[in-house]
Amino acid sequence: MAVVVIQHSPSTGAQRLGAVLRDYGHRLRVISLHEHHDLPADLDDVDGVVTTGGPQSALDDHEWIEAERGFLREADAAALPVVGICLGSQILATALGGVVGPVAGGIELGWHDVTLTPVGAEDPVHAGIAWTSAQFHWHRQQVTTQPPGARVLACSQRCPIQAWASGLRTYGFQYHPEIDRSTVQTWAREDPRDLEDAGVTLEQLQTQTDEHYPAFERLSRRLFESIALLLIPADRQNRGLVKDLHH
Repeated sequence: MAVVVIQHSPSTGAQRLGAVLRDYGHRLRVISLHEHHDLPADLDDVDGVVTTGGPQSALDDHEWIEAERGFLREADAAALPVVGICLGSQILATALGGVVGPVAGGIELGWHDVTLTPVGAEDPVHAGIAWTSAQFHWHRQQVTTQPPGARVLACSQRCPIQAWASGLRTYGFQYHPEIDRSTVQTWAREDPRDLEDAGVTLEQLQTQTDEHYPAFERLSRRLFESIALLLIPADRQNRGLVKDLHH
């Protein structure tokens, strides 16, 4: 059994989230859609799914996007834990009946505050998370309408749905809690036009990163630990393995 990690480009992936999942005993099966890897044919050996970011649009008319939607829809219907980050969150939302559209005013890039909603503050994945924290953003599109029955967990000044959840085990995050310091530099080198469009210089971005990263790293680790526990199958939890992981 494994957690399926769906990647959409060489420079996006589970990164620090993946490392925490491994720390908690999860085996990861990485599916690189940009390298034309096939999604699993069924869910027989799947503990959960993490779908990550990427430079593509969730609204692109690509066969692989529709295939990913179908896979995510199936995993959600089977009550498996499903976590989407940025592009992954958008594809997941559209798979479940939500709507994706452009960010008003253009690209949101850099470090900006994200605030939990009252519902989000009570959600188990946000245990120990500050009501407002600086998070890293790099997106031109967003979930504009959450899937039917889903609840909004966090928002920002420019993005009313920064995090959302459906049921007990499906979560979407528009921001990027998974990044490390090197990610910022890598994306800036790959997409300098995005910095220009956002009106941010590389030096300003690095200054922001130096200021916010220490607290961000600590809080995102707490988030990842909550997600890691969410992904542990019920039978393993019943055998007391969750307790053992804390000692």
